Amino acid sequence: MYSSEHPIPSETQLSGLLVQPLAERIREWYLAGKLDEGDLERALSNDGHALVDHPVGSGEWVPLSDVEGLVTLVAEQLGGEAGLADWASEIVEGWQGADPVRELVQVARSLVDAPGFVVSQASELLVCEPDWRYDGGRSAFAVRLRGVEAASSSLKALLGALLARLANAVQDLAFDVRFEGVDADELVVFGEIAADGEIEGEELQESRLHRAALVG
Repeated sequence: MYSSEHPIPSETQLSGLLVQPLAERIREWYLAGKLDEGDLERALSNDGHALVDHPVGSGEWVPLSDVEGLVTLVAEQLGGEAGLADWASEIVEGWQGADPVRELVQVARSLVDAPGFVVSQASELLVCEPDWRYDGGRSAFAVRLRGVEAASSSLKALLGALLARLANAVQDLAFDVRFEGVDADELVVFGEIAADGEIEGEELQESRLHRAALVG
């Protein structure tokens, strides 16, 4: 088992990488007339409204409370948590060209247990100093993420779906990765060898490179 060593901050902050697609989608809907100023004022704080008007950088950090309004508006338009989970695939596809995501996926491809590595390290890209725990076996893994207890169920669903979709972006391994939900305030992302996987048993062992990356 491996874990991060970050203390959980008093106020959870999320990265601009996550905020950008939310704000961009709301901006598009507003310009298209699908949302009006009343919708924005109802759901967004002043700072949340500013995120729509003035895009943040991918490396900036935004208080969770300001992101919640963005998630609420998008979820309303997409049909709830299921719609957010479906949209996660589109977000991840757009992230493929972003430097931190591209570099993470490239590093992961050299690891036997790449999907679990991607989930644990991607949590660091999306949540400021998250507290995560990785448990990996010969044919499955689970990453448990703490630090987002205050998030709404919609935001948790989006975060979990994004982490799972990022792990599945490592196409050359026969893992099925999915967001399992919330257990004891922890987001749980689980992965296992797909039923039709053809990876030899010896290759399912946790890679030394992964171990070095996690503890280094």
